[in-house]
Amino acid sequence: MRISSQSIQQINQAIDIVEVISDFITLKKRGANYAALSPFTNEKSPSFYVSPSKQIFKCFSTTIGGDAIKFVMEIDKLSYVEALKYLAKKYNIEIVYDKVELNDQEKELQSEKDSLFIVLEYATNYYKNILSSHPDGIAIGKTYFTERGLSDKTIADFELGFALDGWDNLLIDAEKNQFNKELLQKAGVIKVNENNKTFDFFRNRVIFPIHNSTGKPIALAGRILGNDKGTAKYINSPETELYHKKDVLYGLYQAKQSIRNSENCLLVEGYMDVLSLYQAGITNVVASSGTSLTDAQTKLISRYTKSVVVLYDGDKAGINAAMRSTDLLLDSGLNIKVLVFPDGEDPDSYVNKVGATKFNEYLKNNAKDFITFKTEILLKDCENDPVKKSKVVREIVISISKIKDSVQKNVYFKLCSQLLNIEEQVIIFEHNNVTVEIEKKKLQDKLKIENKENIEQQPTQEQIDENEKYSLNLSEISITDINSISEQEIIRILLEYAEDQMDEDNNIHQFLFTYLENIVFEDVICAKIIAIFKAELAENKLPTLNYFLNHSDKLFESKLTEILTDKHEISDVWFDKYQIFVPAKDADKVGLVNKSLARLNFEKLRKRLKDNNLKLRKFDSEAIDETENLLQENMVIKQYQQIYAKELGIVIGG
Repeated sequence: MRISSQSIQQINQAIDIVEVISDFITLKKRGANYAALSPFTNEKSPSFYVSPSKQIFKCFSTTIGGDAIKFVMEIDKLSYVEALKYLAKKYNIEIVYDKVELNDQEKELQSEKDSLFIVLEYATNYYKNILSSHPDGIAIGKTYFTERGLSDKTIADFELGFALDGWDNLLIDAEKNQFNKELLQKAGVIKVNENNKTFDFFRNRVIFPIHNSTGKPIALAGRILGNDKGTAKYINSPETELYHKKDVLYGLYQAKQSIRNSENCLLVEGYMDVLSLYQAGITNVVASSGTSLTDAQTKLISRYTKSVVVLYDGDKAGINAAMRSTDLLLDSGLNIKVLVFPDGEDPDSYVNKVGATKFNEYLKNNAKDFITFKTEILLKDCENDPVKKSKVVREIVISISKIKDSVQKNVYFKLCSQLLNIEEQVIIFEHNNVTVEIEKKKLQDKLKIENKENIEQQPTQEQIDENEKYSLNLSEISITDINSISEQEIIRILLEYAEDQMDEDNNIHQFLFTYLENIVFEDVICAKIIAIFKAELAENKLPTLNYFLNHSDKLFESKLTEILTDKHEISDVWFDKYQIFVPAKDADKVGLVNKSLARLNFEKLRKRLKDNNLKLRKFDSEAIDETENLLQENMVIKQYQQIYAKELGIVIGG
């Protein structure tokens, strides 16, 4: 069945795009809009913009843009239907379905990821029910969690479960519920061995569902309860289209609001560390799920806060893991502290041992900035060996070089100097050497990539000849670009002011389409939008921004969000360099339309004049008729140019 158009409309009307996106990243007010670091790429300067008035976003780093539905789809790789369901749940809207069969294309699009979500939600509920209602689930699984100090609320919040000891308990139940084996295997909840025997992936294990940031299960992890040394203590369901281990932080869905509110994230290693701290009321905690921290995971953290405290075990493995993590976190522009527990303790055991109050006191009193932590650890192996000490200096300086804030960097120079008992200038000198080496390596890597691309993309002689044949100078290229901007301005006016009144007889879209009847748009996407407008208007329908954002041609989405997003103020260069007046968007709309049409015509005439002059240069002395025709046309063009120039308030040569 298909979600009804009334439900989709109801969801769209309820959505506040700032509110939706703020659930995933931290937005900062910038004029009438909001800005943030892109959640889709690793960057140091904001290129992600949200317009509350238009209810759209635009990421200039990746060209991704659209409405709130599109954002939810992109941020968690959801289908359109799943994104609608998420937003309906957020705004307490009951979805109504049309009793209409989906066509083959719709079924295919809906089934690709939706089916995996459905299977994983089924498996999560299955294991939850075993834990709460099956005798073995209660006696074994529930007892284990209770003995670890977890309450019913924590168990419910994280949807914990239990897998019975048997080869095919889930498989039998799943087939009863009409799930096919291929789909179950694809979701990673059953396995097929080399003898074609099918069995459950999880057996006799407590289950930890892994959620995406919208709260949907995307994978499962299981912990064995016995002491079989030949069996892995923890196993995760295989990677799928929904789940890539390096891109996921356990507990992020439950922790994200607390992280944002506290402006701090506690980073631990394991599932039980997260659960025990959460149980103690320390809810701003996530785990790297037993894997070494990755770039993608640090990027996830940076969506919600700039401050991280790394909490690792006090043994050698935990200390080494903390050391590795600090540089990765610094690369993401995060402020880092490190807390190492007494030997033999981890966050889980320590909070259960001392309680939340003393745990927080220990955190406050013992968390060290990363330089102090790293210096103390590295100096332990140094003794009085000057060679080893010089290596320590270099290690510390490499970490400092990753800091982007110059004031913060200078503070660490001083601190490093004090801790290592070395003059500050020596630290700075070594830092400069390290920075030069890093930049040199970056440049070498860039050149290698460019050289490889150049070799792979060498043009053929035929392509070279073709380019030379139709080559234009820089002024020709800039005119084409300006012409495109003029066309985009017309599209913007249509989308923002189509129904506003132009004069007594016409609204703006009626006036524009009468005027544009014989004008050909050169920008391909703008031309398509104009064609769609004409077709819809012919049927007495006026297409809206949402119509284009949800159109099957996804090129509209990127183009329109770019046209409509105010990334920068209009520069004076447009007038000073190109003599182009770009009206303010809150200007008189009638004047705006007239100026925009004048500008469009002026640029088209300018380009026509340039084209004619190119042709004139190519004609020989025998092409008298063609030459006279073009010269005559140029005279007419210049007369019209003067008319439009006067309307635009610019002066051009005769």
